[in-house]
Amino acid sequence: MLALRVLMGMSALLLAAGLAVRLAGRRWSAGDRHAVWTVALVLSLVLPVLLQYKPPAVTLSAQVLEVQRITISVGPEDSSIDYRGLVRWAWMVGMAGVAGWWLLGFVRVTGMVASSTEHSTYSGVAVRTCSGLKMPAVAAGPVILLPEAAAEWPAERLEMVLTHELAHVRRRDLWWRLAGTLACCLYWFHPLAWWAAAQQRKESEMACDDQVLRGGSAEVYAESLVAVAREASGARTPAAVMAMAKPRELEGRLLAVLDGSRQRGSVSALRAAGALFMGLLLVSPLVAWQTAGVQMKGSVRDMVGAIPGAKVVLKGVSDYSFETGGDGTYSVTGLPEGVYSIEVLKAGYAKATAGAVRIDPVKTVSADIYLNIGKVQETVTVDGGSGGPGVEAVSAAPQRIRISGNVQAAKLLKKVNPSYPPEAKQARVQGTVRLQAVVGKTGYVQGLTLVMSPSAELARSAMDAVLQWQYSPTLLNGEPVEIQTVIDVNYTLTK
Repeated sequence: MLALRVLMGMSALLLAAGLAVRLAGRRWSAGDRHAVWTVALVLSLVLPVLLQYKPPAVTLSAQVLEVQRITISVGPEDSSIDYRGLVRWAWMVGMAGVAGWWLLGFVRVTGMVASSTEHSTYSGVAVRTCSGLKMPAVAAGPVILLPEAAAEWPAERLEMVLTHELAHVRRRDLWWRLAGTLACCLYWFHPLAWWAAAQQRKESEMACDDQVLRGGSAEVYAESLVAVAREASGARTPAAVMAMAKPRELEGRLLAVLDGSRQRGSVSALRAAGALFMGLLLVSPLVAWQTAGVQMKGSVRDMVGAIPGAKVVLKGVSDYSFETGGDGTYSVTGLPEGVYSIEVLKAGYAKATAGAVRIDPVKTVSADIYLNIGKVQETVTVDGGSGGPGVEAVSAAPQRIRISGNVQAAKLLKKVNPSYPPEAKQARVQGTVRLQAVVGKTGYVQGLTLVMSPSAELARSAMDAVLQWQYSPTLLNGEPVEIQTVIDVNYTLTK
């Protein structure tokens, strides 16, 4: 299933990002670690699109295969629970709930910005004070929001706070954070999505801390972070802003701020490109799995043996047709997953159909198709205007055909022409009498059934004549078999 492959790829990407960050440790700057998390989250979002790719072609081969017979039956409508539908609805409800939570946060922030008071500008970015905010933050605009208590802060603390928030703006962290937000919406049920989004957010704060520490004292900045967090203690910040000092992240950030051995450089373009390359390399087996498509194999047989050269038609996501090989088997690879119907056609045999065959990458579908001998149809015309007992019958006798090199169709050997009943002729009754019969192994008509007739007299006339017909037996691999026959007797009056 596509969902299974997406979850496998998403889990592998986020776990690989976590492992890479863990192994790199202090050798990477916070900006580099943030880039790795962002690449992993972005790839997890585009993964469903990558895995939707449909292979453009199908590779066919005819070879001897060991197949397992399957039976496809049509019965009453299945009343069992549609678990796939329930899972789909649960996922949609959860995604809508998470998206609604983020949207409410954005609406709340929009209202806070609208009610805020202009404070100043800092390096071209608007700075505003907001009465409903207890912690410095960056909102869309971009705009830097400060709590009203910032008016009483020491100048050094205010400078450090503005430098930190300006770094968020220049790094476009709000946009990058959107990848984490969308991942939490799409994979709301998966703990790895929330964990990765939290790690991305933490690394973005630490990367902005590094920007502050390039021109300031680590001890003074650490005191400023503690003071900001203390003033905002117990207050909740909307999810749509980049809050500066959330208490649950504070301890790790303080340790990083006071650790002089850490790398504090900007994002390495080479490292970000390497993360993208490794991410694509990691999911490439899943993409290749989808590109390779899935496999279906089987054979076409009759009651005696295999049938080579039978045409197999698959209709579904795309339509494909091919023929069985010399041993009556087929093997198809590269099929897009989906639901297909199967038709098997071969001259002399009745068309075989099977519907709603689901093909997915989890398993190879094996389908053996068994064909029955097709029907023979005869047409006889009886003209009541000639005055004789009947006009010479015009027979559409089937031509001799071979299937599997050893099947021959029946040929009509003896035919008694029906006569036009006088009472029907006098009453000007005309039309077609359709009969259905079975040609036995000896070639004689048996089991004659009336399908339709314009009158009882015409029906008796047609049945009396047809019961005297004789065919050559239909042979299947040299053995006579029974076949069904449809006979139309057309009674016409031309005078």
